[in-house]
Amino acid sequence: MAIALMACVAVGFMATAFAQVQGRIVGTLQRHDPKQHRIVLSQDARTGSELGQGAPINLYYDEAKAAADRATRPKLQPGDRLLLNTVTTGNRIEATSVRRLPDTTPGQGWGQYLHGTIGEIVPRTGVLLIDQDQSRIRNRIGFDAQTQVFALDGSPMRFDQLKAGDEVDLAFRMQGRLRTATRIVVLPPPGG
Repeated sequence: MAIALMACVAVGFMATAFAQVQGRIVGTLQRHDPKQHRIVLSQDARTGSELGQGAPINLYYDEAKAAADRATRPKLQPGDRLLLNTVTTGNRIEATSVRRLPDTTPGQGWGQYLHGTIGEIVPRTGVLLIDQDQSRIRNRIGFDAQTQVFALDGSPMRFDQLKAGDEVDLAFRMQGRLRTATRIVVLPPPGG
């Protein structure tokens, strides 16, 4: 009986260790390694009061699927902001789809992106409170008349269409010590 119970527990741990977890990742493309079917991506750093690029992560992909999509997908360049749907098995992350985000800004400086969820919009002070993805650290980001808002497909949106709870990826510029959003992309809910 005890051996049977231990065998069930061991099988359960093994099944958990190899379970596939679906998710998505937003980050900046560092490089593409076609020989190893690998994309190297920098996610936003989760360092509290500082925003910047985190350590690079490797995402692998199926070459046959990538070849089929290549004709309809724009060529990706280092510095592009990407949204990747993923499947994680153990410590290996596989990209199942890749979309270039419309807020990619040529020449955008290092560490001037933020991916997260709008916690609050304060129109009278021109401030967005963004809970950074994964860390949930709340960041104060200003907005002004030059702040542009886009849907994932690149179509323009009005600023007043933003609401608390929206998942966003944004580029910002520094004005003194205040980060001010230049472009905001509203991401659909996962699976949407």
